[in-house]
Amino acid sequence: MLIAREHTDLPAVRSSERARYKRCQKAWYWAWRKGYVPRAHRFGALELGTWAHTALAQWYTSLRNPNARKIPTLLHHFRETSTLDIVEAERAKAPQYILDKAWELQALGEEMMKAYQNQYGRDEKLKIIGVEVPLSFLIPDPETDEIIAVHKFKPDAIFADEHDDLWLMEHKTATSIQTGHLTIDDQARPYGAMSEHTLRKAGILVGARKFKGIMYNFLRKALPDSRPTNEKGQYLNQNGSVSKTQPPPLFLRKNITMTKQEKIITLRRVQAETVEITLKTQALRSGAMHPNWLNKTPHKSCPKICEFFDMCEAEERGIDITGMQKTMFFRRNPYLYEEENGTTTEAKGFDLG
Repeated sequence: MLIAREHTDLPAVRSSERARYKRCQKAWYWAWRKGYVPRAHRFGALELGTWAHTALAQWYTSLRNPNARKIPTLLHHFRETSTLDIVEAERAKAPQYILDKAWELQALGEEMMKAYQNQYGRDEKLKIIGVEVPLSFLIPDPETDEIIAVHKFKPDAIFADEHDDLWLMEHKTATSIQTGHLTIDDQARPYGAMSEHTLRKAGILVGARKFKGIMYNFLRKALPDSRPTNEKGQYLNQNGSVSKTQPPPLFLRKNITMTKQEKIITLRRVQAETVEITLKTQALRSGAMHPNWLNKTPHKSCPKICEFFDMCEAEERGIDITGMQKTMFFRRNPYLYEEENGTTTEAKGFDLG
């Protein structure tokens, strides 16, 4: 496996942590310093994306065996992982409207998975090297060059193309497929900047093999169009003519390459953000900074996208949120991946800030 075990004593930072820190420092504190995870499922965009990512990871793992004749379908993997979450919510006596929302979300996801496999089949053009591979990149202090932190990241997949060159594969579920921002994307782009050195060190990127970039694998959250199509894939009217209403594609793959200079610029930004987060964490742990001093970023999207909104709202009203922290959340070490970290009520071994 491509897991770097050295430098385990260094502070760790993950890509999703950097994004959360820049979005709202208080939300970062609750998620990454306290390790709070909601006990209740919301069953929205986050759950659908998680289910899809899990199913795709299991699907592409099974495709790594070229001799496998009969493997579970992508639909099977999706239905299995989503049903587990919904049954868990039922056992926790979630409100019926939440459960109804969950089953509707599962139905949408199932149609997406069937359409995806119909579109790409077994993806024979992709030679899967690894799926959800934990990697790490050492971050030096810009002034002393001393290693001060380790940046952990986990691409959705690593594959070789028809020329045996390597790519990262990043799955994206979205209501609408947008690609204009990918040249400055804050998740996969740093992955691309850090992966070349990491994969070479791991012995995967050797000889004439090159690291090419990131392939964004978009899945639009929509039901397939049931109308017939012609040989060009255009949807037809009942009389056989081409319809003037053509839906946007359900799936899109976009390759993004990075020049050497682009990688340097991205790494500098990742370095600066990692150093800032590391110093902020040290200040919280030492008591030099109180959590109440952390900035919040209030926005109209907070009720929809932030799992801490209710607690944040209560705190803004001057309410003691200690009880909410205990009843609404459990704690776990956010720097450990799921396969390394079981769900517990206490984050054992996690140095809370």
